Amino acid sequence: MKVYLPIAVLLLLISAMLFSASKFILPPKNISNEPLIVEIPEGTSNETAGNILESKGVIVSSTFFSFYCARIGTKVLPGRYQFNNPVYPWYAARLLSKGQKTPVEIAVTIPEGKRLSEIAEILEKNGVTDGKEFLVKCRSPEFIYKLTGKKLDSLEGYLFPDTYKFKPNTDPDFVIQRMHNRLIEIIADRIHPFFDTHQWLILASIVEREAVLSEERPRIAAVFLNRLKKGMLLEADPTVRFAADKWDSSPVLYSDLESNSPYNTYKFKGLPPGPISSVSKASLDAVLNPANTNELFFVATGAGKHIFSSSYREHLANIASIRR
Repeated sequence: MKVYLPIAVLLLLISAMLFSASKFILPPKNISNEPLIVEIPEGTSNETAGNILESKGVIVSSTFFSFYCARIGTKVLPGRYQFNNPVYPWYAARLLSKGQKTPVEIAVTIPEGKRLSEIAEILEKNGVTDGKEFLVKCRSPEFIYKLTGKKLDSLEGYLFPDTYKFKPNTDPDFVIQRMHNRLIEIIADRIHPFFDTHQWLILASIVEREAVLSEERPRIAAVFLNRLKKGMLLEADPTVRFAADKWDSSPVLYSDLESNSPYNTYKFKGLPPGPISSVSKASLDAVLNPANTNELFFVATGAGKHIFSSSYREHLANIASIRR
């Protein structure tokens, strides 16, 4: 018993030391799941490079990174590096000492329902293209007409959300062309029974912004189609938010509903002038194949779901039940 006790204590101490050290060695978690892009300027010291890597979430300890660089006598080289996941400090040190830069192509994912301004931000953040130049092109009447043959205010809704691969610093014209061509591929040879492509995209974008659960998309689409057929106002909150450029969690106010914007579907009948966001294939399909229902109203429950109804009286009752 006396012989094994010191050994047990020693093992316990070693375990505690390893656990403590692991906090400074193990890679951090990549919460966003997006590639981690790091710029190392010319003349950057190992210590500064470590701080940059830690601030970007690539490594967990700049101190250990600097220690490792000093231990093996390495020097980081300037450049633009991409890490698909966080890494160990020694892996980052070896990579930066070789001067290995970003791959020939950058994979970037544009989530469904994003607006042009958000898409521009994602593209610039990932080093694909300049966000401001991208937006200028997306709002240029000459460029839009050349691309689509349509006279539009912008390309809102005309760029398909998907995962793309681009070279770093790609010309925005090429990026836009790729994303628009992808939309054309998705809707090719598909014809809506009474909407043209522009109208189809408009309603699909409203469904995109209203729906949380994919299975509700056809039902939400049916509600809006039924209201259009009856000459009712669409009364879609996302169109009001688009008009007010109000996309945070704050509620839509009565003053917002008084807006004279043609996107205010609480005030003007029919579809708004254009789409309000990018659209997914699921939302396009929902407008093309809506649910078979005579429902005219729905209200959000606050848990991602909606309660649907066919009469205004029933709709008011549903609202009251949610507010209890």
